[in-house]
Amino acid sequence: MSKKSGNSVFWVSFSDLMTSLFFIVLVLFVVTYVNNLNEIKAKEEQLRVYREVEESLKPLKQDSTLFNYDEGYKRFLLSFDVKFVRGKAGVNATDLENYVITERNILQAGQKLKSVVDQVVEEALQQNANQQNKVTYLVIISGYASKLKDADTSLSGTFSEYQLSYARAYSLWRFWKKNGIDLEDPKYQGLIDLQLSGNGWGGVGRTKIEEANQRFIVQVVPKISNQELSN
Repeated sequence: MSKKSGNSVFWVSFSDLMTSLFFIVLVLFVVTYVNNLNEIKAKEEQLRVYREVEESLKPLKQDSTLFNYDEGYKRFLLSFDVKFVRGKAGVNATDLENYVITERNILQAGQKLKSVVDQVVEEALQQNANQQNKVTYLVIISGYASKLKDADTSLSGTFSEYQLSYARAYSLWRFWKKNGIDLEDPKYQGLIDLQLSGNGWGGVGRTKIEEANQRFIVQVVPKISNQELSN
């Protein structure tokens, strides 16, 4: 084989090698680009959903007579005082101070919350009908307790305060349900996950005035399925 022939074979092989490497790099670039594009689309979709939820919750934020929005912790507080008789948890004339006014305010707050949840559910159903991403919502009703100066700080005492704060959340749920504010209605099935919790002496964002910690907190949290976003 001549020297010229050997050089020709080398360059042909070298050209094939470079072509193969270019093809591999191109494939890797396309795969990386597609993955990044999917991630960007997923994040944009999440942002779109959160913005829609924020828009849906505006009526609660704007009605300061019933709710105050805690920007720091992204949750709603009742804007009026709910003063329980010490150690009590029921929504009734025996357990609540200023019962007539408080009962009316609690009822109106529940009706307002239900109207907002109904709007959120209606929008979610429309999105599902249009084969858009499915979103569910976690609604949490939390009860709190006050840690007063002569409180029993032993383990048994702490446990009883957690029971008390949960009983307050349960009483609110029961009162609303008796008055037609049922967030566990079958029409919400698969869209609303209602949870009751008792934070006792714990929880973030407690006030420095312990007596004011006898309160309810309502949170509405959107839950977005990663599987839905990837489809």
